[in-house]
Amino acid sequence: MNVTSRHLSFLASHIPYQRARVAILGVPLERTVSFRGGTSQGPSAIRYASSSIESFSAIFRCDLSDIGVCDLGDLDPEAPLGDILEELSRETERILRDGKGLVVLGGEHTVTLGAIQGATAALGRVQVLVFDAHSDLRDSYRGEKICHATVSRRVAEVAERVVIVGARSFFGPDFGEDHFATLGTFAERLSREDPIWLSLDLDVLDPGICPGVTNPEPGGFSYRDLIEAFRELRGFRVVGLDIVELAPPFDPSGISAVTAAKLVQEAICAFWG
Repeated sequence: MNVTSRHLSFLASHIPYQRARVAILGVPLERTVSFRGGTSQGPSAIRYASSSIESFSAIFRCDLSDIGVCDLGDLDPEAPLGDILEELSRETERILRDGKGLVVLGGEHTVTLGAIQGATAALGRVQVLVFDAHSDLRDSYRGEKICHATVSRRVAEVAERVVIVGARSFFGPDFGEDHFATLGTFAERLSREDPIWLSLDLDVLDPGICPGVTNPEPGGFSYRDLIEAFRELRGFRVVGLDIVELAPPFDPSGISAVTAAKLVQEAICAFWG
């Protein structure tokens, strides 16, 4: 794997890869953002913020230190977009074939496509649950077929099913699509047999509590809403997740990065603890 040098690692991620149950991989991608940037700083900001939280989850009653987490560093952000997605696909396939859970720290939402390509290669039928303020179902955007605004459309061409929760901003023709669900109905749309990949775009949260994102959209979920969704997903086979669209420059307080780090910690405890 081609990784950049790193000085930070996620909280309690000291276990060697061979012994780890969960791997963390950063993909500081920032190529197709359309409103405001900063996603390339996301993985480092999440790792740094993780030093401010405890490794023990009082919600899920487990500790990251007891699970076995390995931080693999970041993919090379200077490579061409296609090469980054291909490398992420290969790494995702390798890690999932090794029987480990995977957490991808983004980066713009386009990274989800590479992860799903790898997950499908490793596992066959994969369901994708997307928490996102935007539908991201355009077929193309500004002449690009692969970008943050088309990622759910491209993922739907690969995955067994795609369920989108929290969307409140639509490209008009998307609105009639059957991909959408609510917090109360998403579990009904998922199979308990097939593996699930969770894609968490931080703009699904209300910008009042998570302002540091590339495309903030009023009226979003609370932090507690996502925790309750994690609880619901414990009855399913979650194999991996990505957390994307953090834009640290737009939240000097750092609370958005802390929120992202805490969600990663709670998700690992919920799904692999």
